[in-house]
Amino acid sequence: MSSGAPQWYFNAAANPFSPTHTPTWTPYSAEDNAKIEQEFQNKAQTATLQQHVIYFQERMQVHKSDFNRQRPIKREPKP
Repeated sequence: MSSGAPQWYFNAAANPFSPTHTPTWTPYSAEDNAKIEQEFQNKAQTATLQQHVIYFQERMQVHKSDFNRQRPIKREPKP
């Protein structure tokens, strides 16, 4: 059984879309995680962080100043 809010992660690998490299799943900070989860629970399409926008349907993090800087995200229940 899980306790607490789920944790959100982004793939911090040098090439996050490479099929041959192992993903480097990095947790968001507690503050960012809470904001992402709140927007997700509110069924928003996006969550806006300081430097990134989270797109829930696409499961993608996109840098605000460069749309080409994207990283996959995932949500996992807390252990």
